[in-house]
Amino acid sequence: MPELHRFLMERWALYHNLEYDSSEEKNPHLIFYNVKDEVVKTVPVKNMKADEISSLLESLGFYKRSQKGEEVPEEFQNFPLHAPRDEL
Repeated sequence: MPELHRFLMERWALYHNLEYDSSEEKNPHLIFYNVKDEVVKTVPVKNMKADEISSLLESLGFYKRSQKGEEVPEEFQNFPLHAPRDEL
């Protein structure tokens, strides 16, 4: 999983509101929670390239800093993913 390692080493710290849990090293995945701490989406990342993970996070509205340590604007302080709506 060199691509996942590359993402973690080079890009992880640029994104806001992400946490890393190394307990799932054999089957790594992104887990997205809503404000109530409910899982709303799970995405396996074992076979994803670093650019694909970045694109996914950006498509979901995660704020990406231009450099480590940069302040996050107020409008991006809260979790960006919207819970899926129930279809009628």
